[in-house]
Amino acid sequence: MAINFLNNVDLNQNQLIKAAIESQVNNAAAGTGVEGQLYFDTTLDVLKVWAGGAWTSVGGGVETLTVNSTTFVNLVDTGTVADPILTASLSATGTPGATTYLRGDNSWAALPAAYTWSIQGDTGGTLTVASGTTIDIAGGTNVTTARSGNTITINSTDQFVGTVTSVSATTAGDALDVAVTSATTTPALAFTWAGTGAQYIDGTGDLVTFPAIPQGDVTGVNGGTYITVTNPSGPVPTVNHDSTSRTDTTSATSPGYGGTFTAVDSVTSNSTGHVTALNLKTITLPAADDTNTTYTLPTSAGAANTAVVTLTPGGSGGGGGSVTFSGTDDEIRVSETTGANGTVIVGLPADVTITSDLTVGDNVTLTGGNLSVTGTGSFTGQVTVPTANTGTSAPNLAQVELLIAGVGIFQGSYDAATNTPALEGASNIALNTGDYFVVSVAGSFLGEALEPGDFIFANNDIAAGTSPALSNYTVVQADDNVAGAGASDGATQKGVSGFDSDHFTVSSNGWVQLKPQSNANAARVVLNSALSYVTRVEAGGLTTFTVSVSDASLFGAGAVGQNTKAEVTENSGDYETVYAGVSRSGGSIVFEFKGSVANSAYATLLSYV
Repeated sequence: MAINFLNNVDLNQNQLIKAAIESQVNNAAAGTGVEGQLYFDTTLDVLKVWAGGAWTSVGGGVETLTVNSTTFVNLVDTGTVADPILTASLSATGTPGATTYLRGDNSWAALPAAYTWSIQGDTGGTLTVASGTTIDIAGGTNVTTARSGNTITINSTDQFVGTVTSVSATTAGDALDVAVTSATTTPALAFTWAGTGAQYIDGTGDLVTFPAIPQGDVTGVNGGTYITVTNPSGPVPTVNHDSTSRTDTTSATSPGYGGTFTAVDSVTSNSTGHVTALNLKTITLPAADDTNTTYTLPTSAGAANTAVVTLTPGGSGGGGGSVTFSGTDDEIRVSETTGANGTVIVGLPADVTITSDLTVGDNVTLTGGNLSVTGTGSFTGQVTVPTANTGTSAPNLAQVELLIAGVGIFQGSYDAATNTPALEGASNIALNTGDYFVVSVAGSFLGEALEPGDFIFANNDIAAGTSPALSNYTVVQADDNVAGAGASDGATQKGVSGFDSDHFTVSSNGWVQLKPQSNANAARVVLNSALSYVTRVEAGGLTTFTVSVSDASLFGAGAVGQNTKAEVTENSGDYETVYAGVSRSGGSIVFEFKGSVANSAYATLLSYV
């Protein structure tokens, strides 16, 4: 891509080294130029200049012209050096005319009155033909001639007709004899076969006697059971094993005790797959080995804290017995109502002592007396504690919350390197409002950098397995860290630092941001006089844009043009860099273009040093 210069280029009398003029194939390709524009015509190999509204070859006329005559041609120059006129003429002696010709000695000579030429055939010798004599080309046997214009065509009329002059014939082998008669006049061929009925002709044409063929008594092949024969009388019978269809049936039976049923016990087949034997086995079910017994269950009193249920047989099964239900002194009490339809009553004694675990699925209500716990453990359900009214009474939750409201409960240390215990992620633990941890190992917590001694507070109740956000916690930096930088508020290290209020803003939680700067070091300015800091002047064949770099919208008051670097680009397309006249004065930078340049056609990239 060519570099666009939008103003004159002053080389200050320096040489243009190894420069080449624009090349085009013709004027049309070069297009319309401006006065003095050059291009090289590659078709004519001439340099051309645009002058007076057209392309004109560059040059001052012919400087040297040398005219040389030859043996047959004379050249005479009758013009000027700048505009030569050359006249050429033949230098032969004699007078040219309709009856003369130019000879090799450069003289005109008359045509001779007569001349001869020779003609010769295959026979008859050579004939000298004089001027004016007509030669007749005649056809002969089976040959005709025809003339069309200056062309004579010779044709043969019997090229596909001939006479057989001799016939001969040969054969291979001894099975066939061929005889030729009148070979040179009216030839005839006679074919004679040799051999007998007991012979045949082999591939070489020789006679061979048939070998002896074995004889037998088989005159046909018949099929049998599951055998079918195709072409049974020969010569080549085909024996096929018939396909056998099978019909499967099913049956069901329900034998009782001592009943029987028949099953296939084994199947025997030969090497060809035919079934040769089938063993059926009769299976007998065993007889019943038990009898039914019917019992009545009368209840009777037993020893202390027991009840007895007697098994009284009513059927033929024999034997009776009894079942005793026993309680314990401290855990289970057993009593009964006696009789055939008696009841065994199982309950708790007045005082219950449980030596191991007791799990209650719902509420436990204490209506009187005292509740004492001598061991250690935890409540998994709801325990209702009455409001404490004495110094020795246990307070309920409401009273405790009033006492510790806003204090929270210390939950232990937190390893920020391994997230132990899990305070972030999908496997987080459950926390109540105010629960807090002290960081023991440095690491990252939900984007926050933590160090040992920092605090993490739960802002609200947090359910387990809910992936809580940073907003669910309050992080308190326990030490004075040096502030760090990050892409967002949550990704920064809060700490000790100070900032220039002219250039920065600081939020209440330490988020620092740069203020918009009126004295930025770079700007892109579209050259358009609609902008308050751009002016456009068109005069004297030039268009000038002046940009005020000291404007508050650019580099601020005090900025000067000599400290401003500028590059000019197109304002569309590929935004190609172009070259204009650039000068600087005071707080402005001036861009000068040759010709008329519209607003917004170009832009400038400014850097303030």
